Amino acid sequence: MAPVGLPPGFRFHPTDEELVNYYLKRKIHGLKIELDIIPEVDLYKCEPWELADKSFLPSRDPEWYFFGPRDRKYPNGFRTNRATRAGYWKSTGKDRRVLHHGGRSIGMKKTLVYYRGRAPQGVRTDWVMHEYRLDDKDAEDTLPIQDTYALCRVFKKNAICTEVDGLQAQCSMALLEGACQQLLTSGSQEYQTSSPDVPVASTSGGADDDAEKDESWMQFISDDAWCSSTADGAEESTSRVALAS
Repeated sequence: MAPVGLPPGFRFHPTDEELVNYYLKRKIHGLKIELDIIPEVDLYKCEPWELADKSFLPSRDPEWYFFGPRDRKYPNGFRTNRATRAGYWKSTGKDRRVLHHGGRSIGMKKTLVYYRGRAPQGVRTDWVMHEYRLDDKDAEDTLPIQDTYALCRVFKKNAICTEVDGLQAQCSMALLEGACQQLLTSGSQEYQTSSPDVPVASTSGGADDDAEKDESWMQFISDDAWCSSTADGAEESTSRVALAS
């Protein structure tokens, strides 16, 4: 099947609940899946770096999803054979429950890490797998051959971190460019305001207005003083004339 072409800007990032309750459950029960975006691949016959070419998703996404058969290590046992040609997948940590709305357990999630070489001298890598399987109660009514399916999410830790770092770097550069542009704009406006070639009319006009106001005020003060001295002289001359007569 050819890879599914998603519209620009769309990514396939389902939740754990959606992976188990919709995709894996429908695959096991033989129901139709609206978007056939998860291929069926025997993961333990491939190396993790070979899985990108087998994915239906665009290669630019740093994670891939597959339906894989749960190959038994022993015919009558429940341990899965996880060895590949160049290494093996090793379980790490405890299995976690996948919960439905209301807190009901619908499946289990196992985390595995890929090691190069053979155990116990294998070399740990950055390849990680999340293996989802149905809860035992939900798998009781299925056929034995259908019960062997698991849904796996494979990714490389450094690839996801690199993509996130790239997005952060793009955001930082955009913010830096915006800040530089703002500084350049404000600096240009300040230079135009303080340029000596541009006459500042408001300052000189204000000084002339103040001088004119002071002169007119002094004129009023002089006139009052003159009127006052003239009136005092007239009264003094009048009193002298009265005494002489």
